[in-house]
Amino acid sequence: MNPLVSTARWLGSLAVAGALLLTGTGTAGAVGGTSSGTSSGTSGSMSGGTSGGPVAGVPQTVELDSSPASVAVSPDGRRAYVAVKDTTNGAKVKVVDTQSGAVTAVVTLSTGFGAGPGPLAVSPDGSRVHVLFSTARKAPLSVLGTIDTATGTVVSSMAAPDQPRPDGTLPGALTSLAVGPDGATVYVGQDGPARYHRPAEPGARVLSFSPQQQAFTAAVPVPGRYLGSIVTAPNGDTAYTATDENLVRLDTGTGTPTVAGTTPAPIGAVPSLALSPDGTRLYGVGNNGTGYAVDLATDTLATLDIAPGQWLQNPSVAADGSRLYMLQQDLTSSDGKASVLALDTATGALVPGEEITGLAWVTALALGPDAHTFYLAVNSTLRILAL
Repeated sequence: MNPLVSTARWLGSLAVAGALLLTGTGTAGAVGGTSSGTSSGTSGSMSGGTSGGPVAGVPQTVELDSSPASVAVSPDGRRAYVAVKDTTNGAKVKVVDTQSGAVTAVVTLSTGFGAGPGPLAVSPDGSRVHVLFSTARKAPLSVLGTIDTATGTVVSSMAAPDQPRPDGTLPGALTSLAVGPDGATVYVGQDGPARYHRPAEPGARVLSFSPQQQAFTAAVPVPGRYLGSIVTAPNGDTAYTATDENLVRLDTGTGTPTVAGTTPAPIGAVPSLALSPDGTRLYGVGNNGTGYAVDLATDTLATLDIAPGQWLQNPSVAADGSRLYMLQQDLTSSDGKASVLALDTATGALVPGEEITGLAWVTALALGPDAHTFYLAVNSTLRILAL
């Protein structure tokens, strides 16, 4: 397939459930025009309209003047939220109008020198954006910020509670987050404690945060040292996370999540996860080019040999379950080469005619709720590509 060119067949198969937002990394060649238009304050209207279904983004390149770390899209498709690192002014979230390309608001998370953001997620109703960030140069992600999208202001900024740890160790880094389907709980992953410049020790956990109470309400230890993605089932009763040891199933139907079971997952690395829209199959991909598919009714795991030697991340499943899309980073390339791959979930084989190539230096990628628009963060820009 030619770089940055989609086929009608792919366009038809890219119907992804609106609740599934792909966050991760991505870049592409120049698409459409260029916009800048940054707002002058640190707050402003961040929410999109509520009428009609999700809209497609308009192809264009938006100048951010900062290094983007992650991106997510509002449920109506009218706003893209980009977490950026400003080398002089700390961690921020920039809000982009997906129709005009204007930066309509800039929200400061931390003004600490070298502070930077991590993953972010939008609540199902679009009223809140949750984002992880650090407070100083070389410091790990340690704080969960919550932004009110109507006012463009930070309504809470909560450091993770300390975790049980041996003397001389530091708290583990926050790694991932997911919002429950009703928006009432945010789940945050945390690595085990570690000594400076040393591997983490056992003690990974999942934290529960209540946006209403603006407080962490529970901490669930999980087996392992490192924790990857968290995904929540549509019914709100179950969540899944991946560690360096196991795939972990959490019972989230009660006030305090508990570990309901584990499945050995021989992926060789902490994977990124994606759940099929019907909640029956779970997929994981990792940084060694392999992955797995789990039938959740039977807990049967099948391995997937996708792209040996490559780094796979940010998987997302088509609404009909027929395709698994993911970002591939070429670890052997010196020019940041990357691609978006499509895998046939029935056969476990890649579909070359449905991939996007010609990508490089990807730092963030989101698939809009219209299921036809990619939001690609590269260098200091957000590039919107309508397929």
